[in-house]
Amino acid sequence: MSATYSTPKFMNSLAKMAKENRVSNKDVKAKKAAKANRAKDIQRQHKIAAKMDKELTKIEKVAAKEETKQANIQAKEDAKLAKVEAKEAAKLAKVEAKEVAKLAKVDAKEAAKLAKVEAKEAAKLAKVEAKEAAKLAKVEAKEAAKLAKVEVKEAAKLAKAEEKEAAKLAKAEEKEAIAEEKAEEKAEKKAEKKAEKKAAAKLAKQAKSEERTDIIRTICENLGQSSNVSVEVTA
Repeated sequence: MSATYSTPKFMNSLAKMAKENRVSNKDVKAKKAAKANRAKDIQRQHKIAAKMDKELTKIEKVAAKEETKQANIQAKEDAKLAKVEAKEAAKLAKVEAKEVAKLAKVDAKEAAKLAKVEAKEAAKLAKVEAKEAAKLAKVEAKEAAKLAKVEVKEAAKLAKAEEKEAAKLAKAEEKEAIAEEKAEEKAEKKAEKKAEKKAAAKLAKQAKSEERTDIIRTICENLGQSSNVSVEVTA
């Protein structure tokens, strides 16, 4: 038996794509030449950059020297100007100090005058206030005296009323105490009478029982049995 093999469809399509995208030798050579040209251009640019860097360093050194020179010149000018300004400031300070001293003297004189005037006014006001305070103190003292008298009178009245009430209360308490004592005495007398009655009743009962006992004993003696017979009598 013989077997037949067929190529798959996707393999055929892949082969077509490979043929379409295959790079020719010319293209490869062109790409290599382009790379070489790029490398040469880069080398040239590096050389130019190195030259420019050297030139820039030279220019920077020259500029730095010029800056130092200008700075030294400016420093000298600034120092001179500072000296001049310091002298002017010192002169101005002296003038201002003199003016301030003069103004201070004037202010001191004016302040002294004002202080004297204020002291006089304060003394006058203090005298007036003292007089008013004295008057007010007198008025208040009079009012206080009047009020004290009124309070004393009211206190005396209240004390008298309290004394009367206390006397009334004391009398009432005395009456109650006397009434209680009388009631206690009556109760004691009643109790004594009751006790005496009870004692008398007991004595009467005892006497009656003793009489009966004597009667019985006499009867027994008469019968000749008193020595052998013991008689008990109950009330």
